[in-house]
Amino acid sequence: MQRAPAPVKGSGFTLVELLVVISIIAAIAALLLPALNKTKEQGRASLCRSNMKQIANGMLLYSDDSDYYFPWPGESNSNRDPDWVWGGETPLNLGNQAAWGLPDFGFRAEAGSVYTYVTDLPRTPKTAYIKSKLTANYPIYRCPSTGKLGESLRVNFTMNGWLNPGQPGATPDKGVMQTSVVNPVEKVLLVNSDPSKMSSAGLDPTTVSNPGIFMSHNGRVNIGFVDGHFDSFGPKDIAFLRDHYGHYFDTSQP
Repeated sequence: MQRAPAPVKGSGFTLVELLVVISIIAAIAALLLPALNKTKEQGRASLCRSNMKQIANGMLLYSDDSDYYFPWPGESNSNRDPDWVWGGETPLNLGNQAAWGLPDFGFRAEAGSVYTYVTDLPRTPKTAYIKSKLTANYPIYRCPSTGKLGESLRVNFTMNGWLNPGQPGATPDKGVMQTSVVNPVEKVLLVNSDPSKMSSAGLDPTTVSNPGIFMSHNGRVNIGFVDGHFDSFGPKDIAFLRDHYGHYFDTSQP
C-alpha cells in the first residue's frame, strides 16, 4: 500500500513579510525621490540656460546689424520696433488663472525685433500684428520650470530694463551701444524671471530686491551678461546683486 506524499510547505511570503518588504521599498523611494527631482530640475535648468544663450546670441547679432545698438527691453505692450518681444500683462491677469487662456494673454515673440535672429523665421510685420491672432508657442523663449503660467505667457525671460532709451547709461533715443558698455563681463543682459512677476519683458533693476522676481532652479538663477557668457547665481550671489544692482545693470558704471 502506497503512502500519500507529504504536503509541500508553502513557499510564498506571509502577510507580515510582504508588509516589511513594502515598507523597505517605500523608505528607499522616499530617500531617492528628492535626489531624482533635483536631477530632473538640473536638466531643466540646463535647457533653460541653453535657450537663454540662443536668445542672447540673437540679441548680439541684432546689435551687429543695428549700428551696435542693443534691442530694447520695452515696457508692457509698448510694441516699438526695436523691442525684443511685444506684448505684456497686468499683475491682475498674472494672478488670475482664468485669464491665462485668453487669446491676448502674454507676450508675442514673433513680433519682436530679435525673432529672426533667434529662429531664422520671418518676423511678423507691424501691419499684421493682432495680438489675439498670434497663438504660437516657441519653446526656445521658455523656461521648462515655469509651469502653466510660463507656457501661457510664451516668454519667460526678461532683458535688463536699463537698456531702454533714456535709462541710466543709455542715450535718450537709441538705447545702449554694445561698444559703449563698461565692464561688459559684469553687466546683465538677460534674466530667467518668475512668470508671476512678468508684466513686462524688461526687468526694472530697482525691483530686483522684491521677493519672487527670479526663477530659481535648485536655489540658483540663470543670468546672461553683455559679453555673451552665462552664469548660475546662488543665494549669496543673488544677495550681492540685489545690494549692488547699479553695478550689474547700469552699463556706464565700471
